[in-house]
Amino acid sequence: MPVKARERVVELLQVRFANGDLDMDEYERRVAASYQAKTPQDLDSIIGDLVQSHSELAVPEYGRITAILSNNEQNGVMPVPRQLKIVSVFGNAELDISAATFSPGLTEIEISAVFANVELTVPLGVRVESGGSTFLGNFDSKVPHIPGFAAADEQVIRITGRSVFASVAIRAAPGRLATAAVPAPRTDDAPRRLT
Repeated sequence: MPVKARERVVELLQVRFANGDLDMDEYERRVAASYQAKTPQDLDSIIGDLVQSHSELAVPEYGRITAILSNNEQNGVMPVPRQLKIVSVFGNAELDISAATFSPGLTEIEISAVFANVELTVPLGVRVESGGSTFLGNFDSKVPHIPGFAAADEQVIRITGRSVFASVAIRAAPGRLATAAVPAPRTDDAPRRLT
């Protein structure tokens, strides 16, 4: 059984528990069952009713985020529209969608930044297609493709737009729920102390 498949099921259960779709007993029962599952079909049976109730209608078709002479910061578990436009004029827009819900297939994000700053954080493992034009600014996409750390293969985020005297930075990060479930690896060689 792939560890990533089990982690995705636990992450979905965490999201549904946080949204109030599961009570504590049901959440704990399903998490325990996911760790005891032997096949992908076992995992599917644990979340089958949750996936069906989480229909594509929950993800809007269009959305817009603006920051004009202001600051707009958003993050957390939220639906990302299939087509999202981010506009920042003399402002700052920061959007962390690393723990967001996407519709299957293509999600298109158009960024327009004029004398502004736009920072976009996408989920690690999702394929990102990025292309933007700049005039005395930057449109910087540093989203790695990490073999073995892949989200659903059919999920693509296409980011386009323009930057005029502005900065657009696109980065990737593991979803907040995934990082909460899996502790970060130690980077030092020092022995662990028990207290």
